[in-house]
Amino acid sequence: MKMYIAVLDAVPDFMVPTLVAHSVLGAHLQMTGNPDYEDWLSNSFKKCVVRVNEKEFFKISLIAGTYLGHENKTLDARKSCAIPIPVKNDQIPNVLKFAKL
Repeated sequence: MKMYIAVLDAVPDFMVPTLVAHSVLGAHLQMTGNPDYEDWLSNSFKKCVVRVNEKEFFKISLIAGTYLGHENKTLDARKSCAIPIPVKNDQIPNVLKFAKL
C-alpha cells in the first residue's frame, strides 16, 4: 500500500514542505478509523509525493475519501494538496500512477 500526496504545481517550492506536513496531519485526523488507512499505517507507511496540474488535481479531488489541504497565505488559501486514502499497488488510479515525482 502507498499513500499519494499530490501537490498542485502552482504552489511555490519553498511552501511545499509546510503544505505537505500540515496536509498529512489533517489527512491523518480525517482517515483515522478507515480500515485501508489503518492497514497502511500499521503495515506499509510508504508515501509518494507528486506534483500535479489543475486538471490532475481536480481528478484526484474526486477520489472518495480524499483529504484536501491548503495553506492560508498561499494561493489565496485555495485547496492545493490532495491526499487520497492509501491504496494497494494494483489499485492506484492512473492519474496518480503517472503523475510527476
